[in-house]
Amino acid sequence: MIISTILFVLGLILIVKGGDYFIESSIEIAKISKLPKILIGATIVSIATTAPEAVVSITASFKNYTQMSVGNSIGSIICNTGLILGITAIISPTKVKGNFTKLKSLMLILFFIIFLKLSFDRTINYSDAWILLILLIIYILFDLLVIMHKKNKPMKDHEIIYSKKNYIKIILLFIIGIVGIFIGSNLLINNGIVIATFIGIPEAVISLTLIALGTSLPELTTALTALKKGHSSLSIGNIIGANILNISLVLGASGFLNDLNISIQNIYLDFVIAFILILILTLTCIFRGKVNRLVGFLLFLIYMIYLFILYYIYF
Repeated sequence: MIISTILFVLGLILIVKGGDYFIESSIEIAKISKLPKILIGATIVSIATTAPEAVVSITASFKNYTQMSVGNSIGSIICNTGLILGITAIISPTKVKGNFTKLKSLMLILFFIIFLKLSFDRTINYSDAWILLILLIIYILFDLLVIMHKKNKPMKDHEIIYSKKNYIKIILLFIIGIVGIFIGSNLLINNGIVIATFIGIPEAVISLTLIALGTSLPELTTALTALKKGHSSLSIGNIIGANILNISLVLGASGFLNDLNISIQNIYLDFVIAFILILILTLTCIFRGKVNRLVGFLLFLIYMIYLFILYYIYF
């Protein structure tokens, strides 16, 4: 048990550090492409920060731990929105600039409703996975259209000149990040199952809490770094984009490999909490255009209540 705990923590560390390197290299790639910050947050960075969730859930599905796949994905959505966005909004209210983020928030809630509909039979099968992957294609096409539109507009950011040494460093960080995430995810899954069995709680609960938090740490790091540098729009764009990818890419790819089992707890607790958080985020983006401290506190409070319910049920 001690060895499993050490390996579990090591897996978390590898995922976090691998995620950091992957994010850093992805942001540099985005800078080279000269894209706007809000677009970078909702596309490049969100894809990079979702990589840990994707690798963990897909690997878990491949190993037939399908409840862990679902728990990690939905748990990450809950963690991203309730914990990370809640904390960042409490620290510094975030303005929603332009229609791009509002459209993304609408897309997020629409995708989640479709996922709920698919999960009513308590299984995400091969056909359902294809629908989710089609949503991913729609999401990517939407981003490409926005990129084409934005690229036609003049950029205010100063041009950055990269040397050959810089390019090599970016590529190395990208590769090291991917390898770290892959190795860490395997350590996380294998030892997370051992810990869950030892404690006597379902693997889904471990994935909804510890593993989801671990794989969401890159989003938290990105959000806090964005706040520190005064780029709060990148933070909210990243959260929305990451949540969309958790639904379409992570669950879609996981369900493509193996049928995903949906538990009663998923339907009546986890999905409900996730939907409430997403609904609050979407309505706030569309009608208020700003995630203020009150909304941030509400999101964080819902997340803490959710953890308390899980603790009450299993402990």
